[in-house]
Amino acid sequence: MASTPPPFRTPPPSPPALMEELIEEILLRLPPEEPVYLIRAALVCKAWRRILSDSSRGGFLRRYREFHGAPPLLGYVHNAHHHPRLDSTTTTASPPLSMPEASDEDMRWVLDCRHGRVLIMDDIYSPSIRFIIWDPITRDRKHVKVPDYYPYSSHAAAVLCAMDGCDHLHCNGGPFHVVLVEKRDVSGEEHVAWARIYSSETDAWSAASASIVVCFPINSLRSLLVRGALYFTFSDWGTTPSIIMYDLSSNGLSMIDASGVPIGAIAMKAHDGSLGFVATDTEFEWNCRYLILMSQQAAGGWARHKTVELEPTLLAKKPRELFGYADGTDTVFISTDAGVFTLHLKSRLVKKVAERYDCYRVLPYTSFFTPELAKARRLRQR
Repeated sequence: MASTPPPFRTPPPSPPALMEELIEEILLRLPPEEPVYLIRAALVCKAWRRILSDSSRGGFLRRYREFHGAPPLLGYVHNAHHHPRLDSTTTTASPPLSMPEASDEDMRWVLDCRHGRVLIMDDIYSPSIRFIIWDPITRDRKHVKVPDYYPYSSHAAAVLCAMDGCDHLHCNGGPFHVVLVEKRDVSGEEHVAWARIYSSETDAWSAASASIVVCFPINSLRSLLVRGALYFTFSDWGTTPSIIMYDLSSNGLSMIDASGVPIGAIAMKAHDGSLGFVATDTEFEWNCRYLILMSQQAAGGWARHKTVELEPTLLAKKPRELFGYADGTDTVFISTDAGVFTLHLKSRLVKKVAERYDCYRVLPYTSFFTPELAKARRLRQR
């Protein structure tokens, strides 16, 4: 006996496609510190790629940067045997960041990272100074020579965006400045320092600023940009920091009194957006348990603003040294017996970023790595 065929059933209708506005809202929440997610999403389909490539005013890329605020921490630069390295802090196989290619004979030193650029001193033993301004994402580079440089004088330098009114969420490809602070011996222990600034728009250096007297070597750990001024921090082992401030509007140098700041402190933005410091609770930074956040008082001097207890997972690694601060991300770098970790001061999130500690200081690299920048990079490599 033949079996009765099952009754015909109309297949259920396909679920409605997500509205483009909802897709955008979902994609907006992809974490910028893991740029591979955004780039992979652009490969899903043409519709998503069209959304993720919209760089128009009010388009997705503008909204994405504004939604997440300050550019995320993507890696850190450290000077390893005169061959600088850029190591990623991402946890996925994100598009690699790199330093410009160099031969074994090239001797380079990274001086600063800011607004998506890395400032490199090329051929550090040359009697003249040559800079490379490098974009690790697009791999664009600019070579700048310093004219009339006094041979073998000590110096510090910083790079920053020069676009008027820029929110610094997407500085790639825009104009930039390089600020150079030079020091020259005068007599005995007396030295003078002055500054000048390079503009990529004019391809020229400004005249030198008025000089100031300094009594310490200029070997800046890193500069900090706060309220229209650059702060260059100098420190020798076992001494409190010394600070030179460069005012971008007046092209003037001045000294900042840092008496009372702990040994080994690192400059950072304070809670009110002014200059501050972060230090450990132990003088020489061994087996520290707390971080001390300091801010400047209205009547002068420095005072403890907040104490941050280190996370138990970090304490178990035996913290050894605080040696980096990522401006805009509230993140500090801490070396331990188990490797290098980052600590977010607000969320208290701890993340391991390196197996070993083999550098004196790190220069954090922050930037948005979005699909249109990845495309520009691929086109440049062809």
